[in-house]
Amino acid sequence: MNWFLVAVMAMIYDGGTKDIYIWHNPMFDSVQACTKHVEENGDIINYHLYQQFPNDKLERLMCVPEEKLRAFLEAYKNEQKGEQSL
Repeated sequence: MNWFLVAVMAMIYDGGTKDIYIWHNPMFDSVQACTKHVEENGDIINYHLYQQFPNDKLERLMCVPEEKLRAFLEAYKNEQKGEQSL
């Protein structure tokens, strides 16, 4: 099973949405490998997020299994389609 590192940013937009960032590289074989990567590369991760979201702060980092990430992205895509049809 593949695991992905996902960042959730703190700023809340109209409608209650937040920015998220998903690393596709590297992918991890286990939650332990993902967690170890975060522990060893925290400064690099934080700097990268600052570059992407200079006016926002990190709320949390999560190691997420691929099937849960796919379900989340599908639900998000469907939610966006619903908002566009309003």
